[in-house]
Parts: sequence; structure tokens; C-alpha cells
Amino acid sequence: MVLLYDSKFSKKSKTETLQSKYLKSLLPHVFRTEGDMANFDPLKILKSLKKETELNKRDACHITELVVRRIISSGIKFLSGPHIREIVCSILSEQHYENERKLYTRIGMPLMDYEAKLEGKNVKKKSYRLINPEEIHQWAAKKISNEYTLLRILNSEESQAHLYGDIHIHKLPYFDLSPYSQMWDPRMILEHGLPPISNLEYYNKSGPANSLKTAISHLAKWLAIVQSEFSGFQCYEYITMFLAPYTLGLTCEEIEQIMQQFIYEINQVIIPQTNLYPSVIFTCVPTVPKNLLNVPAIGPYGKILGKYGDFKDECLILFNTLTNIYIKGDHNGKPFNSPKREIKIEKHWIKDFESSYLKLMEETISMGSPNFFNMCSKRNSLVDVNLSKYQSMGSLQNVILNLPRYAYISNNEDECFSIINDKIELCSRILRKKRELIGKRLKSNLLPLCSGTINGEQIFKLHEQKLSISFIGLNEMVKQLTNFELHEDDSAHNFGKKVVLFMAEKCKMMSERDNVYYHLSEESSGVSSQRLARLDIRHFPEKARLIINKKYTNSCHLRENIDISLLERIKKQAVFHPILNGKTFTNLPLKEKIYGTNKLWDLIKNICFNTSTSNFTFYFNDTET
Repeated sequence: MVLLYDSKFSKKSKTETLQSKYLKSLLPHVFRTEGDMANFDPLKILKSLKKETELNKRDACHITELVVRRIISSGIKFLSGPHIREIVCSILSEQHYENERKLYTRIGMPLMDYEAKLEGKNVKKKSYRLINPEEIHQWAAKKISNEYTLLRILNSEESQAHLYGDIHIHKLPYFDLSPYSQMWDPRMILEHGLPPISNLEYYNKSGPANSLKTAISHLAKWLAIVQSEFSGFQCYEYITMFLAPYTLGLTCEEIEQIMQQFIYEINQVIIPQTNLYPSVIFTCVPTVPKNLLNVPAIGPYGKILGKYGDFKDECLILFNTLTNIYIKGDHNGKPFNSPKREIKIEKHWIKDFESSYLKLMEETISMGSPNFFNMCSKRNSLVDVNLSKYQSMGSLQNVILNLPRYAYISNNEDECFSIINDKIELCSRILRKKRELIGKRLKSNLLPLCSGTINGEQIFKLHEQKLSISFIGLNEMVKQLTNFELHEDDSAHNFGKKVVLFMAEKCKMMSERDNVYYHLSEESSGVSSQRLARLDIRHFPEKARLIINKKYTNSCHLRENIDISLLERIKKQAVFHPILNGKTFTNLPLKEKIYGTNKLWDLIKNICFNTSTSNFTFYFNDTET
């Protein structure tokens, strides 16, 4: 057979040779996706190799000839496009063209995996996912997106770091398309209607809401619409303040009925991508913060009704109304899991609105805890917020550091810090790729809502988005290097603080260097903690003996069920909050029989006044001492 790369043959002679009657008799027909049969044409392989890989013409000809020889020698009677590509990839691997194989491969899944999903096999009993046709379609699409990101977007070092467990790329299936989370300014919808952007020809536009009932409908529907472009949670800031002007002339009963409808609509209209309920957060205040008193207040029909400082009483009514709704729960008395409220607590509000906060304690004990945001801490204290423009900020992506792994593979503290430094740099490269990708998606209008504009200004501001680096397992890392857990010895706790300070300074340095905003956060995902722990148990069975319940402790938290008082736990974990410039959280275990409303409120005041805790929530655990 004539070699394809032999230079003495012209293009015409090659074609005539390859497609000679003799070859045609040896080569099978190809079934095409269009539904018909076609003659096998080796030149199509050659052209696709040159187009899709980095092979030069000579090497591409060589691979094509090997494929033709393989097909002829095997005696295959029938071929399809995917089958041909499998053969090409096999030969690329055999010839040690591994990078070219990655570029040329197909992405998908085994048929048995898809059929198992259809038949409901391998579904965990305590699954937090609703299994329906759309979820199955999403699952299949995520499999493809995962492979695409690992094969095409990330290089070998970055892909291997995720697969092996050095890091965890959160929401990997959405890496190539979607930002993670977003905080929306409600005024954007209240002032401009639904949708608020003007460059969506395929949506019918509603004008600004003329009542509280219409306003909450617009706000809920915007979350439902825009969730299609995000992989994580959505947030509305200061919801009680921004809705206050719409309550004028309504009775408390009418306000409660409408706000209850708001909660139901978010639960029943928004289709979550990964959970049984939508990931939505409201930040709630009992009054108008002093730095926002003179901000123009938007009311019915999008008109200005004085200043928000004129609506303090209405803000408090909404605050209390939401508490009453959450205490009652739904028709069957079931708690509302979403939207999750973040309750802001400011120093002067503790005394002025104590009765309202005490009502929240009743809700916390009976129906579950909201998130509490401690504005008494220096980290969260009131700052001047420029509300002359809509506030729009969020997080593009989160990459998680596996701190225990770095202790396992290092011989001493210095080497461990060097590994941490390298892994943070690796995270920064991945995050910059994400930022570049989202920039391309905005320009190509693949994120039509985010790329939408109001008065010529894009509502999704890429330059204000954060790039999040978080971490798990500080406690296990410290134990590996010092022989003590964080709570067992002051030197171990101080070493943990040293590690977090190092990571925070590294993120600050990179932010200045790269002109982007890296922020160091705590990681709340139990999925990533379990995945990384499971991998370490497999790769480092001797050193990973400290892992309890097959998961690592979250971020810089102390291990659960240790013999330590609750207040001491709070203080030790609070030390890390001022260091972090990203998301923080503290999950506090309580005994329901011990903590009544007054005692729980005293505990919260103690946390706010006497610790550096930034964000906290409660859960009940009868085993906690």
C-alpha cells in the first residue's frame, strides 16, 4: 500500500490510490448519523486529524494509514463514526500521541451507566436530588461537561490535581459555562420591571410592579429565570428594606399573606439544578441601616417615594412577618428550607429590637435556624455602601484545597508550606481560566441574561466577581504535623492560624499581581469533604487513619463531638474569621432541651459581643456536651 506521507505522490495520486477499487473492496461501509450509508473515505480521517489535533501533515498521514491497515486486517464488515474515532484514538495512544488522543477523543458515557440511571439503580436512599426526566438529562449533560473540562479546558497537571484529589473543583460540570453564585439588587427589578433588561426580544416585558403582590411575583420569577445561567445560589440583599415602601396601606394580615406567597413561589416556581429545593438567600434587617437612610426609596410603578429612612416601621413589620411565616411553616407544618434567611445583627439593634430577635429564637428552636450575620464584628461592621448604582456581585468559581493531603506528602512544616503555595498557584491558574471563559460566554451571548443591559450598562459585572479559594481539613493537617488537633493544644491552634494567615496573604498577593479578586473562604460542601477524604483513605491508608466518619472537618472548624464547651468551640473557631476575606460560617450544635429562647438569645449576644465570629447558624445534636 502507498504511504500517505510519501512526498513523491501528488495529492491526486494519493486520492486515487486510497480510493482505488481494490481498497474499496477491502473497506467496509460507514453508517452515518444522518441515517444513510457511505463509502469509507480515509481522507476524512486525515482532514479531521489535522483540524482537531496538533499533528503535522506527515504524522497525520502516518496515523491515517495505520488506521486503514487496522480496519482491513480486522475484517470489520460495518463501521460507524464513533467506532472509527475509537480506532484512531487507540492508535494515537499506541503511537504515544497522548495529548493528541485527548484532543481527538469523544465524550460521553457507557450505555450501561445511562440505563442504570433510567432504571433507578445505584440511587442513594437519602438522596437530596429529585429523580425525574429533567434530572436524568442534566446528569447525562454533566458527565459530558465534566469530560470536556478535564480534557479540553484544563491541562494535564490541573486535571490530574482534581482527579487525584490534591484539589477539588466545585461544580465542575458548569465550569465551561456558568458562574457560581450572585447577589442581586432588588431595585433592579422593582424599578425596571420583569425582565429588567431591555435587550431580550423573546421575553414579554412587564412594567414596574404597582403593588407588593406584583413586586414579590417579579422578584421570584427573576430568580427562576436567571437560575438557568448559574450553578449555585442566588441572593437578594436587604429584602425587608427594599420591599418596605410597597407595604403602605396594607394591613399586617395582608402583608403576611403576600409574603407567604413569596416564599411559596420561590419553592414552587424555581427549578433547582442539584437539590430538592432552590438555593436562595435573603438578607433581612429589622430596620434601615444608618448608612442607607438617605438612599432614594423605590415604590410602586418604579417611582421614588422619599428615602428608605422614611420606612423604618414598615421594614420592621416585614422582618417580623417573615419570622411568623417561618415559625408556622407550610400547610403541613413543614419548615421552609428555601429561601434561607440571613439575619443581620448590629450592636444597637440588639437592644432596640430585642423582642423581634427573641421571636427568631422561637423559630430557631422549633423550625430550624436561619443564618446569623454578626455586624458587631469589625469584619462585618457597617461600611459605606454606594447604592447610587445597583449592587451586583458574586463568585465565579470555587476551588478547594485538600490541606491534609499536603501534610501527608511533606516531610516537615517548611515543605508543607511550599506545597500549599504551589497548590494555591495552581488554583489561581484554574480560576483565571474560568474568568476568561465567562468573559467569552458573555461576549458570545451564551449568557443572555447576564449579558443583558440596563441603560447601556451590563447587569453582570465580570470585574466585580470573586474567585474563591477555599479549604478543608485544617484540623487533620495540624494533627498530622503536630500530633495535636486544633482544640488539644495552644501550639497546634497557633500553627493552624499560621497556615490560614499564609494562605490569606498568598491570595492577597496574587490579587494585586493578577488584578483580580481572589478571596480565601471556608468550605461548607460536605460532598467535597467526603470525596477528598475517600481519595486519601485510598492513596494514604496509613496516614489517613485520623479521618472520622470518612470525611474531613470543614475548613478551620474543630472536629464534631469533642469534649469541649460550646463557648470555647466558638471562640477557637472565631479566631480564623478575621483572617478570611471570603465566606465564613460556623455551625453550632445545641441541645434542644437546654437552650430555651432566652438562653439562646443570651448565647447569641455573647457571640456577637465577645467573639470574632462572622457568620453562624445552629443545629441540634443530643450528643454534644
